[in-house]
Amino acid sequence: MTILFANRRLSAIRIAAILSFAMTFFLLPPPAVAAEANVLIKLRPHCEVANCPDFPLYDSETFITNGLNVGDTLDIDIVLQNPTGQSLQSVQSWVKYDSKILKGLEVKISDRFPLVAPGESGFAPESGVVKIGASNVSGGMRESEIAFARITFQVLKEMTDISSLVSFHEFSLLGQEGKTKVLVIEEGRTVNVLKTRPRELRLYFGENPPPSVIPPSTNPPVIPPVTNPPVNPPTNPPTIPPITPPLTDPTFAVLRPQGLRVMTKDDQVFLIWNALLDPRVVGYNIYYGTVSGRYIQRRTISSETTGVTIRNLPPGTRMYFALTAFNAGAQDSEYSDEVAVTVGDSASSTAPFTLAENGNVKPGNGGVPVGTGMPLTAIIVLAVIALLAGFGSFFFRRRILRNV
Repeated sequence: MTILFANRRLSAIRIAAILSFAMTFFLLPPPAVAAEANVLIKLRPHCEVANCPDFPLYDSETFITNGLNVGDTLDIDIVLQNPTGQSLQSVQSWVKYDSKILKGLEVKISDRFPLVAPGESGFAPESGVVKIGASNVSGGMRESEIAFARITFQVLKEMTDISSLVSFHEFSLLGQEGKTKVLVIEEGRTVNVLKTRPRELRLYFGENPPPSVIPPSTNPPVIPPVTNPPVNPPTNPPTIPPITPPLTDPTFAVLRPQGLRVMTKDDQVFLIWNALLDPRVVGYNIYYGTVSGRYIQRRTISSETTGVTIRNLPPGTRMYFALTAFNAGAQDSEYSDEVAVTVGDSASSTAPFTLAENGNVKPGNGGVPVGTGMPLTAIIVLAVIALLAGFGSFFFRRRILRNV
């Protein structure tokens, strides 16, 4: 009897241990996934259907609206792209605009972010900012694409140029805290998971299609497939020639842009350089970052322009810039000399130059002499050769005169 009671007691202990393990396994929260900075935020035309189209591209870092007129409504969605399904807990996206050109009509935050931050659901026309911030405290949003908020403007005034922008205000670049960020919770702390600076939106006024400075595609035209196959197709499939990569041009690779200069004011940096006269140049790439020689951002412009304005940089940050030209095969030239500036500190500018009335870099080269693109060492070598040739010619003529 004692043995039977002991066996039953042992079985009860085993069952309790199994139940305890099972409850611990099922009730513990799932292991936390490390936060990954791969979320994108962008401005997109408002729509209610799937696969909504983007604004047209003006350049690699800027969208542009279709033609606007006074009285028109500009309806914009703030969209989050979340490719790995991270649990997005909180979003702050302040948007900057020109209150002399646009009038704010309505801000509508998605119901999926019900906890709106105090004072962050409306327009501040005196400062030209739309303040938007809200959270989802019931587990976050994991969809691959989320329409966070909708902003509606009315056009008050037309502009003759396309310098007016709608952009994200104080984007949290390089881990800095700003007014545009997307947060997840990792090990009890918030982590900003935005990947890179979002595109700005230029305002275009007119009836024609909006302009673009993106170089035209060099891909060959697509030949449509034959709809009616031959009556007697060959028994052996046709041989498809191998795809050969585009050839590099070694003489283009040694070209080097010259005369890169930089100025700064507020949160903007202005750059100009000498035009390269090589006919193979179709555009320029401006590379920049906060570490010398390591550039994490790039801006691409056409060859007709030799100046650019980069906005919304964090004031007080030391930024480094270098320039390359590229050809029709997207091959970069050699880097220019690097220049550096402290954003907002005009005394750190390398050399002053003239800006246009709207504060942008003047079209063309801003009055800077055009360069050849040859490195300084090559110019020195050519000068030495010319000097030696002159001395040689002088002594040769003198020797002939003596013989005569």
